[in-house]
Amino acid sequence: MIGFRVVKSGILALVQDTGRLGYQHLGVTRGGPLDAKSAYWANRLLDNPADAAVLEITAGGVELESRTQTMVAVTGGDLNLTINGKPQVPWQSFWIRQGDRLKFSTPRYGFRAYLAVSGGLQTKPILGSRATVQRDHLGGIHGNGEPLKVGDELPCKHLAEEEISRQIPQQYLPQISQNITLHLIPGYQQHLFSKAAWQQFWGSEFSLSTHSNRMGARLSGPALETPKDTLLSEGVSYGAVQVPPDGQPIIMLEDRQTLGGYPKLGNILPLDGFVLAQCMPGAKIRFKPLSLAEGQQQMRRYLRFFGL
Repeated sequence: MIGFRVVKSGILALVQDTGRLGYQHLGVTRGGPLDAKSAYWANRLLDNPADAAVLEITAGGVELESRTQTMVAVTGGDLNLTINGKPQVPWQSFWIRQGDRLKFSTPRYGFRAYLAVSGGLQTKPILGSRATVQRDHLGGIHGNGEPLKVGDELPCKHLAEEEISRQIPQQYLPQISQNITLHLIPGYQQHLFSKAAWQQFWGSEFSLSTHSNRMGARLSGPALETPKDTLLSEGVSYGAVQVPPDGQPIIMLEDRQTLGGYPKLGNILPLDGFVLAQCMPGAKIRFKPLSLAEGQQQMRRYLRFFGL
């Protein structure tokens, strides 16, 4: 199946869908797009299923040559997309012909862009998913968890004729910023932390570390006092805020390890995780408390909207 040839692979470009469900007991993490909301919007612009595979492009540097004709949609951060040298605004769909070149350069705003194609990228599913997880060596074009490389072929379906281009309404566009507030739902281990540690946490500003990756967003700021208790390892959920012995919080993301024993302050609202995915290293981050009931209400609205 023909599709797109990779001319330049960029810093990190990964095929992602909604991820692998039901394998964490085997140590296999879910994977999936860090900014799932943008990925879902890209698929919606093309009438794709929500779990259709897309390309997650981090920090730009990717160039693709089309070997077919199809509709594509681009959402997420603005990575200075050009098609055949002409600048294009994201959050809309485009008709692509054979020989067209799509180029993503350095970000204008945001950090990750999502490229969807009509029908989804047609890589081979591994354990029921096309998601690329480097730490597990699963998914992607070659099935081994590798990111895009020069010369790779991204397979997709051929469209016989052009479809109508669409654009996301202005009111649905996210507010992408490098100065954000994340809502934290305190967890069952909250009482292990002292009152002073909590006061410091709520009152401090943290920076997103350059050591962050798809496993976890590492924060740099005033060191929090950590509990003295020795904890057993347990399952780690998306958005869990762990505090290792150095007192610098780590927000666990899509490629996190399935087990961990560091004490946890709680979980950030998943919707805020999508905002975090558009932050560059050095972004400023603060935290604000959120009740479980309010978090559940926000997530139900989001899931209903996308039919998830």
